Amino acid sequence: MIVQNWWFTTLLERQYQVCPPLQEHIKCDVLVIGGGMSGVSAAAEFLEKGLKVVLLERNILAGSSSGRSAGFLTPDSELELSQLVRRFGIEGANKIWEIPVKGIRGIKENVEKYNIACDFRTQDSLFLGIGKSGWKDVNDEMECRESVGFGNQTLYNKTELDKVLCSDGFTGAVRYGDTYGIDALQYLQGMKSVLLAGGIKIYESTQVLKIEDKTAITHAGKVSADQMVIAIDKMKHGFNKVADEVFHAQTFLSVSEPLSDREVQQLFPGGQDFQMWDSTVVYSYWRLIEGNRILLGGGSALTTFLPKAWYHENVITGVHKRFKKHFPFLTDLEFIQYWPGLIDTTRDLLPTIVRDEDNPNIHFILGVVGLPWASFCGQFVAKNILRTATEEDDKYYKYLSDRRYFALPAGLYRLIGKPLLFALNNGWAKYYQKDQQHRLRKKIGEF
Repeated sequence: MIVQNWWFTTLLERQYQVCPPLQEHIKCDVLVIGGGMSGVSAAAEFLEKGLKVVLLERNILAGSSSGRSAGFLTPDSELELSQLVRRFGIEGANKIWEIPVKGIRGIKENVEKYNIACDFRTQDSLFLGIGKSGWKDVNDEMECRESVGFGNQTLYNKTELDKVLCSDGFTGAVRYGDTYGIDALQYLQGMKSVLLAGGIKIYESTQVLKIEDKTAITHAGKVSADQMVIAIDKMKHGFNKVADEVFHAQTFLSVSEPLSDREVQQLFPGGQDFQMWDSTVVYSYWRLIEGNRILLGGGSALTTFLPKAWYHENVITGVHKRFKKHFPFLTDLEFIQYWPGLIDTTRDLLPTIVRDEDNPNIHFILGVVGLPWASFCGQFVAKNILRTATEEDDKYYKYLSDRRYFALPAGLYRLIGKPLLFALNNGWAKYYQKDQQHRLRKKIGEF
C-alpha cells in the first residue's frame, strides 16, 4: 500500500480552475475562511444576494478533511439515533436528526441543480450488528426509529440479511434509505466553479495567519470584511481561544483495486449496494465507489485520540483483516492506497457554532463530524448573517451553542490533557449521557 488520498487521484478525470493565492489588500462584505463543506455551503448561500464575497483556502478547495472524507451522506455520524434518543429524548433527537437531513438535502439539490459530476449515488444505510450486543444495538436503533415516527427502516435477522449482503459474522442489521454516497472532493471542486461563476472570489494556497479587528491577514495580502465565517480545522489556540473547544479523532481510509462484476454480484445478492458500518466501539465502515472499488475505513482504540497523527500502516492492515473475516470471498482483494485522517470533533460529537466574544462579526463553525452536518452548519451561519433565518431554525440553537451541557469542562485539559478530556467526554456522550432536561436560554445575537 502507498500513503495517498484516492480522491485526489480522481481529480485527474476533469479540469478545474486553479485559483491563485491572495497577493493584495481587498475589501468585501463577507469573508469565508475555509474551503471545506461548511465554508463552501456558507458561500453558496450568499450567491445572488448582491454581496461581495471572498473565500480563502490554505490548500486547494476541499483539500483538507472534507475532501478526504469517506463520502457518507447519512445522518449517522458517530452517533446513532438510539444514542440521541437516550441523550435528548424523542423530541430532541428528532430535531437533531433534522440537522444532517437538511444538510443532505442541500448537497443533493446542488448536485442536481448544477449537474456536478461527483459519483453521487443512492446508497441505503446498513448498520450491522456483531454478536449478541450488536443484535441488541440494531434492535435499539430500529425501535428508536419507530418511536420518533420514521417509516423507511427495515430490520434484518441473520437469515434475512444474507439475501442482501453476502457476509459472515453479522447477527443482523437495520436498513434505512434517503442516504447517499459522494466523492466530496469532486463535489466541492464542482461547487468552486459555481461560486466563481456567481462572482465570488476564491483564493487557494492562502492561509490566514491572524485576524485583527475586521481584517484577515495572510502572508502576502489582507482581506477586510464586515462579516467573517471561519470554518477551518486543526485551529490553534494562538489563532483564537475557541480552538480549546475542539480536538480531533483519527481514522484511516483505504481504497481497493476494482472488484470484478462477479464479486460485486456475490457481495450484494439483492442487486443493491449499501453504505455500511458495524456496531463495534471503534467501528469499521465501507461502501462501493466508482470503478467497483471498496472504500474501507476504521481505526483502533489506541490511535483514535492520539495527540498527533499516526501514519504506520499497521492500523489499517488490522481493519482490512477484520473486514475480510466478514467477507472471506474477498480474502485476496488488495487495498492499494490508504491515508490517515484527523477529524475535528467536539466534546459531545455535535458541532458548535459560536460568535467571537470580542469581535461579534466573526462566526466560527467548529468540530463538525460528517459532511451533512457541515453542509447544514454553513447554511445556518450564512442565513443568520443574511437575517433570513426563521423561527424554524431557532429550535436548533441549544444543540449547537457552546453553552450546552458537557460532562467535563474544556479547561480541565490543562490538568489531564486534551486527548484524555475528549476521550472521556466522547465516551460519556456516546454511551452514558441521559436526557436530564438541561434547559438553555437563548441569547440574543448568539448566532
